[in-house]
Amino acid sequence: MRAFTLAAVACAALAHDGLPKNPELNVPGYPDCVQPVKGGNEFTLECFQKPRDNKNQIRIGCVGDSITAGAFSTGGNHTYPGQLQIMLGDGYKVTNLGACGSTLLKNGDSPYWKRPQYTTLINNTWDIIIIMLGTNDAKDKGSGGPPNWPHNCTGSDALKCPFAVDYHSMIEEVRKLGNPTIYTMIPPPLMKKGTYGMNQTVINDVFPTLVPAINKENNLPHPSIDIFDALGGADKASFPPGGCTLQTSKVADCADFCDQQSCDQCHPNNNGYTALAAAVKKGLSL
Repeated sequence: MRAFTLAAVACAALAHDGLPKNPELNVPGYPDCVQPVKGGNEFTLECFQKPRDNKNQIRIGCVGDSITAGAFSTGGNHTYPGQLQIMLGDGYKVTNLGACGSTLLKNGDSPYWKRPQYTTLINNTWDIIIIMLGTNDAKDKGSGGPPNWPHNCTGSDALKCPFAVDYHSMIEEVRKLGNPTIYTMIPPPLMKKGTYGMNQTVINDVFPTLVPAINKENNLPHPSIDIFDALGGADKASFPPGGCTLQTSKVADCADFCDQQSCDQCHPNNNGYTALAAAVKKGLSL
């Protein structure tokens, strides 16, 4: 048990390096979890599905990483699931299942499959599940990160690569949870090369075509929700070479990533999370 705990702590440090922590949970972001262990980490969280106020409320689960968890937001309702709840109103109950640093890849450095959020996901039934994973999968040694990305997810065999295979496994698991409607999402753009050890080409060039292809291959009823373009990805040719700063806030949607409240090259600020939630609501046609 001690060896497992030490390994978990080491993994936590790797996955969360540089991200501000939520003091109540001792991890970055604001997932729907509690921290029962003093000084605990992401593996000691106890997460929960938000209870419905009445039997007619539609249950939505938001599966993802630190972007879903709301890292660099000011918390409360400023995460994208929190904003989505406000936009959808009382007919819906939105649960934040974001797990900071997590990968969709089962052999990634911090798989979502091993997180308490995943346990909560598979132990409940849902009406709608939204999946936005991949940003941490895009880490590789060439970008200064762990060797997560397999680099064989393009071309004619793209849907045979480990990321596509594990995405299929995730979709099949979710289908068992009350037969929910499943939506995949293209992650936001990476505004600066090498941020958090992430390969910018994978995030900005591969995912916008790979995620929709996975969506189609798995016969999902709705197109992938395009968060990439919603947060400025369509203007990637204009991204500042050194990343977003307060001085470039009017360039290439940098304002959704960098202002006086927060400035990060991967995670949106409060305004960016609101824009993300609006794109999700539009993609859900709700």
